[in-house]
Amino acid sequence: MENAFLFLNFLGTGEFVLIAFVFLLLFGPDKIPGVARTLGKGIRKIKDASDDIKKEIHASSQDVDTMTSEMKKDLREIEDLTQSVKRGVKKTLDK
Repeated sequence: MENAFLFLNFLGTGEFVLIAFVFLLLFGPDKIPGVARTLGKGIRKIKDASDDIKKEIHASSQDVDTMTSEMKKDLREIEDLTQSVKRGVKKTLDK
């Protein structure tokens, strides 16, 4: 929670009181809970979207890892096949 307010380090008590007073004048005491609720919902939507993007990136990296392991397996098979052909050619030439 501390990290969320690091950008407010330059504000002192007087500045917070002034901001609260202006906020109260602009919205009035009746609308402040609704504004706070709406602001909270907006922040939640942004956080959920951020989490979805993180999950998508993670899934994408997992796909790349899977493709890499499959490519390594295919490369080993090709290498084995090449060695087999090389041995066969060598046997044929030795006869």
